[in-house]
Amino acid sequence: MEMNKIFYKSSTNMSELNDKSVDLIITSPPYFNIKDYSKNGYQDKIHSDKNKMDLGAINDYKNYIKALLKVWVECERVLKPNGKLCINIPLMPMLKKDLNTHYNRHIFDLQSDIQNSILKHTKLFLLDLYIWNRTNSTKKLMFGSYPYPRNFYTQNTTEFIVIFVKDGKPVPVSNEIKEKSKLTQEEWLSYTKQIWDIAIPNKSDIAFGKHSAIMPREIPYRLIKLYSFVDDVILDPFCGSGTTLSVAKELSRKYIGYELYENYKSLINEKLNTIF
Repeated sequence: MEMNKIFYKSSTNMSELNDKSVDLIITSPPYFNIKDYSKNGYQDKIHSDKNKMDLGAINDYKNYIKALLKVWVECERVLKPNGKLCINIPLMPMLKKDLNTHYNRHIFDLQSDIQNSILKHTKLFLLDLYIWNRTNSTKKLMFGSYPYPRNFYTQNTTEFIVIFVKDGKPVPVSNEIKEKSKLTQEEWLSYTKQIWDIAIPNKSDIAFGKHSAIMPREIPYRLIKLYSFVDDVILDPFCGSGTTLSVAKELSRKYIGYELYENYKSLINEKLNTIF
């Protein structure tokens, strides 16, 4: 099985990967029908023809959750025993102009629905749940009935990072690898707090304006430090601009990625090439 490789195809079938070959999976799935991944980060220019395998373009929410399950089943297959699947997922408040089914707005709770889908249809177990507090959120204010009661809306400044584990004992590693991988006391105390205060990526990220959903490098950095050893294999089945892969390389892990749109190839390579 090839390491340090990106496959430009759908991750609903990761036939290139052997069973029980991956130590850690970190990803953020395409958001349901809200971002067009065939467009740039500003969503004002088309860079690719829309791919028919683009799960984020599915219009029916139940079908979207079912389609994602194909990826999670593949993730279960390729994970080693005791391997972790870490998924960054937001809430999706729908404006009444987009979903006018009743008097108030509706929120698609991706975290809950994806979690229920995984726990019902795989043998993965729920290990932990982190809350990402976006410290510099640029989301537009949801006015609701402002400035009067009774229908105020939250500002939606958090996302979830849900951790699943594949049952089984971990493969032993050498003392040398353990020492290379250990966390400092400060890292342990900070990373195991359930709320993570992390800023949304800005123009300092080379993917800014080029990709519509950039993951902050601090998220995969913490997850890789927490859940993997040096030389472990890290997979991102929706690798986007390549943040998880570049952080894996930075932390001396092997990496594998899947990305549907080849337009992002140069961007992913640019991120990887900044790590020596």
